[in-house]
Amino acid sequence: MVESIWEASNDEYMLQPLTDEIVKKAEELFNVTLPNSYIAILKQQNGGQPICNAHPSPVPTVWGESFVIVEHIKGIGAGNGILENDYYIKEWELPEGLILFNGDGHTWLAFDYRNATSAPPIVYVDVDLEQIIQIADSFEEFLKNLYLENEEFDFEGIEVKVYSKQEFEKFIQEDNVDELTYAIPDLAQGDVDLKWFGNQLLTLSNYHDRYVRSWVAESIWNSLTHRLDDEILHSLIENFKNDVDSDVRMFAGLILEKMNYTFEQLKEDVYNGERVSLAFQDKLYHVIEDSNQWHLADYETDTQQSFNSADELLEKSRIDGKSLQEGWSRIKKAY
Repeated sequence: MVESIWEASNDEYMLQPLTDEIVKKAEELFNVTLPNSYIAILKQQNGGQPICNAHPSPVPTVWGESFVIVEHIKGIGAGNGILENDYYIKEWELPEGLILFNGDGHTWLAFDYRNATSAPPIVYVDVDLEQIIQIADSFEEFLKNLYLENEEFDFEGIEVKVYSKQEFEKFIQEDNVDELTYAIPDLAQGDVDLKWFGNQLLTLSNYHDRYVRSWVAESIWNSLTHRLDDEILHSLIENFKNDVDSDVRMFAGLILEKMNYTFEQLKEDVYNGERVSLAFQDKLYHVIEDSNQWHLADYETDTQQSFNSADELLEKSRIDGKSLQEGWSRIKKAY
């Protein structure tokens, strides 16, 4: 039994339990053999936050003089799993042959299959600096070298920004593409004036730079579909549908899928053991299957409702005093 590397939490990178069929599908898709050590940790938990959050680096990185931060490890699946790899390779113009298992767009960790079909080395990729640095000879070595970096370490060289309305509007006025690509996802995931931000994103959905338009579309799909008003969402979707960039057009469909997510789809996902995140007003709830029990977790209050079957959860769990089906018209799919 492999010792668990995972933090005891449920986050957006934790996918449905891994099966041999899912592994086979991924290996056939990429035409590679995935490392046994990677599959072993995913059979314990299919993606998520590791207990140890750092790995040594042979050269300085934006994270520090001698390490990179490992905030998550992607599992095998769609959404926040490695099956979305091709999209990110194209979006960030990365070399073919990398399979990304950690990253946020500007920095990545990846299996490097450019010169191999099995036993790949592990590389750190900095898109902005155009760096690809090998940090481990194998994923097994990568796991052995993980360590816990003090959360209060000095991010020398990293400017942690909190963007104001005035700054963001100035970036638009000055046509500052670099700052916009940082600020859009940052604001989308933060506590922001949603009416103001929605109107800014509507303006940017017609922006001349495709990377900015893509960040707008992806940020709405990833973080804002359940938070923005339907009126502004439909206006954004119409712009995305007519975009010349195929990736932006793709997000129009993905956003509509979230908006039109039905209770019947929820039932199907729950029966399949998939993790589903729901939003009601400003609160998030997560439907999770673990150890043959089904849970509706409320992370804001650190509580959960637990049931012995999927049917029992769907019938007896409550949000705002109503069953999921009774309150479905006010519940949205979040992630």
